[in-house]
Amino acid sequence: MTDEIAPITPLRRRLIMWLVTGALFMEILDGTILTTALPSMARTFGTSAVALDIGISAYMLALGVLIPASSWLADRFGSRRIFVTAIAIFTVASALCGQAQSVPEFVALRVLQGIGGAMMTPVGRLVVMRHTPRDQLIATLSALIWPALFAPVVGPPVGGFITEHLGWRWIFYFNVPLGVLALLAALWLIPDVRGPRRRFDWTGFALTAVGVFALQIGLEHSARRIDALGLGLVCAGLAMLTITMAHLRRSPNPLLDLGALKIPSFRAAVSGGSLSRMAIGAVPFLLPLMMQAGFGYGAVHAGLFVVALFSGDITMKALVERILRRFGHRNVLTINGVICAASLLSLSAIGPHSPAVLVAALLFVNGLARSLQFSSLSTLAFADVDRTAMGDANGLFNTILQLGAAAGVTAAAMSVHAGDALAGAVGLNGQGADYRFAFIAMAVLSLGGVISALKLPHEAGRTLTTG
Repeated sequence: MTDEIAPITPLRRRLIMWLVTGALFMEILDGTILTTALPSMARTFGTSAVALDIGISAYMLALGVLIPASSWLADRFGSRRIFVTAIAIFTVASALCGQAQSVPEFVALRVLQGIGGAMMTPVGRLVVMRHTPRDQLIATLSALIWPALFAPVVGPPVGGFITEHLGWRWIFYFNVPLGVLALLAALWLIPDVRGPRRRFDWTGFALTAVGVFALQIGLEHSARRIDALGLGLVCAGLAMLTITMAHLRRSPNPLLDLGALKIPSFRAAVSGGSLSRMAIGAVPFLLPLMMQAGFGYGAVHAGLFVVALFSGDITMKALVERILRRFGHRNVLTINGVICAASLLSLSAIGPHSPAVLVAALLFVNGLARSLQFSSLSTLAFADVDRTAMGDANGLFNTILQLGAAAGVTAAAMSVHAGDALAGAVGLNGQGADYRFAFIAMAVLSLGGVISALKLPHEAGRTLTTG
């Protein structure tokens, strides 16, 4: 029997939201911050930077495999206990990562860190959504998604700065005091809500784990090199997840209840919406590479343009709720989806000699559009989900979000590879032509989300924007 969800004060709810937002930022940042530190770490461990990519992959794989089980754990053992345990694991693993003396030791500790992250943010989001009145979900979920936009952008430059001035081990040491503060705050703030007791679906967990593992490994491999191994792993992962879906539909106690997929708004947010998020998520990956590898800019020069992108993200945060209340989810996702695609397309037209003011303006507009699209999709997903079904819907949404992020980077990387051969055919020549071609591909990909939005009923998301 589900425990009654007791009301909490607006101040406590706001403090919980800040705590969960900070935890989400820390978790996503740790997935990207190591990129620029790999050469220094490689020298410490006596190996190559490429060989250390496994440390990033191990962390992301642990997240992907364990996120589906996070909702069951919160229901079974209580949200406070799981959230606090997750922060403790993440903090201890961070401290130990900073002490690692070999590659195998480092990879094992990154897996442990990923285990903490896999329980930390999905459970935190679930707590926030269960205690937020429906008419305040837009503002709340919009605040919760900014780390997903910001952390991938700032991760590499922050990692480079820390590595250069303090050493790569401090990337992990900085998590320790933050983790201790978060732990104390969680013990004070997080309510101990439990869900219905149900048996753990070991078969569903095993099928999901194998499917997600194969798909993520295949996507990451394909982002670096397109060959039979990568494509085979992707196909195997998709096949296994298809089998998993069939099992979850038949099981009396599924790991994740797929009932949310019957809701049109949720289904649109995770199907066509995934295409939009893939294109949006590709920008922080493509932009620094195009600026540095394509145009020959230095890291500082490229970083200044990243600031313009993030400025657009932040500016839109204050406007999201008013825009959605005024125009509705369907109109916003359709019209802003076209603007988003156009802004991605505009980035294919810039070059190393483009006026800096023009480039910054285009990136600012892209930041506005991507922030509004991401926020609209995230709020639409839970607009019509019953509060009692939030746990399974949240677990399913976070799993798809995790896979979509990997798929977006892979699609962008494959587009860069294709640009080597096809850029000239579409009239792109000169420095960075392959990266500019990739922005065209991402613009086309994002239009898939617009097509999905057009199929939404006009009243989609109305429960969040009325009252």
